[in-house]
Amino acid sequence: MRTATLRTMASACGVITAGILCAAHTPAFAADTKDQAQVSGEQTVALAEFLGRYAAWAKGIEAEGQARGTPLTAEQIEMARQIGIAHPEKVRLVPVEAVPFPTQDEAMLKMGESLGFIGPGITNNAQAFGYTIWVRDGFTLDRPSLAHELVHVAQIERSASFDTYVQRYMRELREYGHARMPLEVEAYEANRTYR
Repeated sequence: MRTATLRTMASACGVITAGILCAAHTPAFAADTKDQAQVSGEQTVALAEFLGRYAAWAKGIEAEGQARGTPLTAEQIEMARQIGIAHPEKVRLVPVEAVPFPTQDEAMLKMGESLGFIGPGITNNAQAFGYTIWVRDGFTLDRPSLAHELVHVAQIERSASFDTYVQRYMRELREYGHARMPLEVEAYEANRTYR
C-alpha cells in the first residue's frame, strides 16, 4: 500500500485508515486482553485527533487555493453542474509541485508517515479541499479524473463541513472497504460517465 498512487483525498484517507483498521477491526477474540483493548482505543483517539487537526489545516489550504487557483472553464462548469455542484463558480484548480500536507506540524508529519499517507513511494496526484482541487505538476487532469475530483467537491459541498466529510469517509471506509464505499463508488462512476 505504501507504493500506491493516491489520486484523491478520499484515497489518501483510505491509506490512513488501512494502518488503523488492522487493529481496530480485528475479530473479538483478538481483543481479549485489557492491553489490546486499550491500544485499539488509543488508536481511535489518535485517528480522531489527526483527522480533526487535518480538517482544520485543510481550511487554510482551501483559502490559499481560492486566492491562487484558476476558475473552471465554461465546459468544466457545465460538467460540475451536471455532477451536482451547487456553486461551480467557486471551484478552483491549483497546480502545485506536490499536493500539500501539513509537514510543518511535527506530530501531523509523524502520523502521516506512520500511516502511509506521505513518504517514499507515495504520490498524491490530485485532491479536493472544499472548492479547490490541487493537482500535482505532471499529472494530466483529464476529463474522467476531473469528474472524479468534482464529485468529491460535490460531496464536500453537501456535507456540513470538510471535517464532517472526512469523518463520513472514514466511517464508510471502515464499514465497506475502499472499493465498495458509497463516496468512492459515486466518484468512480463519474470516471466512467465522463470519459
